[in-house]
Amino acid sequence: MSTFSIDGLISGLNTTEVIHKLLEIERAPIRRLEARKAEVNARITAWRAVNTKLTSLEDRAAALATSLTYLAAKASSTDPSVVVASASPGATLGTYTLTVNRLASAHQISTDTFADKDAQVFGTGTLTVTVGSTSTTVTVAEGQNSLAGIASAINAAGAGVSASVVQVDGGYRLLLTSQTSGAQGAVSVDTTNLSGGTAVLSFPHEVSPAQDAEVVLGTGSGAVTVHRSTNVVSNLVPGVTLALVGTGTVTVTVEQDLGAVEKAVRDFVAAYNDVVDALAQYGRYDADTGQRGALQGDGTLQRIQAQLPDAVLRTEVSDQTLKRLSDLGVRLGRHGKLTLDESKLSEALQGRFDEARRVLEAAGGRMRDVTDSLTRTEGPVWLALAALEGRLRSLDRQVSVWEDRVEQKRQQLVRTFANLERALGQLRSQGDWLATQIRRLGGSSW
Repeated sequence: MSTFSIDGLISGLNTTEVIHKLLEIERAPIRRLEARKAEVNARITAWRAVNTKLTSLEDRAAALATSLTYLAAKASSTDPSVVVASASPGATLGTYTLTVNRLASAHQISTDTFADKDAQVFGTGTLTVTVGSTSTTVTVAEGQNSLAGIASAINAAGAGVSASVVQVDGGYRLLLTSQTSGAQGAVSVDTTNLSGGTAVLSFPHEVSPAQDAEVVLGTGSGAVTVHRSTNVVSNLVPGVTLALVGTGTVTVTVEQDLGAVEKAVRDFVAAYNDVVDALAQYGRYDADTGQRGALQGDGTLQRIQAQLPDAVLRTEVSDQTLKRLSDLGVRLGRHGKLTLDESKLSEALQGRFDEARRVLEAAGGRMRDVTDSLTRTEGPVWLALAALEGRLRSLDRQVSVWEDRVEQKRQQLVRTFANLERALGQLRSQGDWLATQIRRLGGSSW
């Protein structure tokens, strides 16, 4: 919208200010529409926040309903300096005696010691690096026939080893480290195709053997000895990963992880209470201050407030001692929020795990279904948001129409005041002419 204007040169009026004030009157409907837009935006923001909280509750409820939560296991080792153990859900529970006789290692070989790593004293041509059964030909060109140059050539060839020049007492060595751990990664180098030079390139020193880890499971006549190419053993005890750190004998205990179940219940309670807090925040009305939440009086919000506790209270497994969430320490407290007696939950899990599991699975499944029905496409929350977003688009269109009207009014006012200035200018010119004529008449002689 153009803001260019020339204030009344003839009338002396501040036409810019006059037009501005007249347009402010014209903009009154726009201000009302903007206020309605702000209200709708606040409701949209509130519903999106509620939807996020409900989705989080659905996730926590689904965790209670899934069997993986109750298959959680934990593993411990009597000596973490020998074995560090971890367990995945469904791991075979029990106590296992393990003896680590040796660790897996990657093969390392080195050259003799040379005084200068950059001295070009070796032959040129090709050498062959073999790792296990795979051989790679490496070209050593003129200018590369030093320890440093040969290391670069080997690394560039992707030969399955890492080549580096290491400083030792008396000089430097070229060290090759297999990129494949264990016996299958044994390294050998054939340098017979190098020619010339004043020094022979060979790798006579074994720095680290190509060695598999050896682990014995058990101690009796039926003990099982296994070999692995790495120090991470993941298929000896089902569901248990063993990280071999040193040699020695340890006891690894794999047991049910009740702490994981307790955490799942705590997370569920926290997510439920987050939803309750959000619903209370957006649906509140403070009689003392008159302040209202963005969704105060909203029927959909009120129905959600009724559905959630109903899902908790109506969950019951009838054919066992532990029947309800309250038997596990989960109760509805003040303001509709859940409380958790952790000692009661722990006691229930330790004493009647299967019964507690069935109650939690039932409650989780029921709450998952309720929250899914609320947040899914064409569910109540989705419909509420869709209606509000449609209303917002309608308000935007109305604002645009009124803005066009105000602009047209502005242009009309500018033309009107411009015409006024021209009319006043003409009147002034006529007045000046008449005054001149009168003066002339007054000065004439008859």
